[in-house]
Amino acid sequence: MRLTDFSVARWRSADRLDELLAVVHAAFAGFDPPSSVLRETVADVAARQRDGLIIVAQADGAFIGSVFAAPKDGSLYVTRLAVLPAWRNRGVGAALMTAVENEARAAQCAKITLRVRISLPGNRAYFEKLGFAVIGRGQDDGRPPYDAMERLL
Repeated sequence: MRLTDFSVARWRSADRLDELLAVVHAAFAGFDPPSSVLRETVADVAARQRDGLIIVAQADGAFIGSVFAAPKDGSLYVTRLAVLPAWRNRGVGAALMTAVENEARAAQCAKITLRVRISLPGNRAYFEKLGFAVIGRGQDDGRPPYDAMERLL
C-alpha cells in the first residue's frame, strides 16, 4: 500500500467511535500544554456526531484522520482536525478540509470557522495555506489563547 491511498467520507455510524477517538488522541499527543481533547471520551465523540458531523479518512478500512464540525452562527465550525503522524504531509488534512467545505456549501453556510492555538504557529500557517484568515484572538478560561480564523465560501 502506498501512503497516498486513502478515502474520505462522512462517518454516520455509531460503530468504531472508540477507534476514531484513539486516532484523535494519537494525533493530539505531545502538545504543551496538553490538549483538552485528551480528556474526551467516546461519549463526547458521539455527542459531536449527534450535534454536527464527523468526516474520516481511511486507508484499508483503518482510520488515519478525522475532523469534527458543527453549525455555529451561520458557519460550519471546525474542531479537532486530526491526522496520524505517519500520514501527515500526504494530503489527508487538505482532503478532510475539502470535505468540510463541501458539507458547508451543502448546508448553505457562508463560511467555515475554527480556532488555532497561538502557540502553534505551524497550524495557523497550515490553515492560511487553505485560505483561512485570522479574524481575531481570544482565550477561554483555563485554556491557551487562540487565533480565530475563517474562510468565506
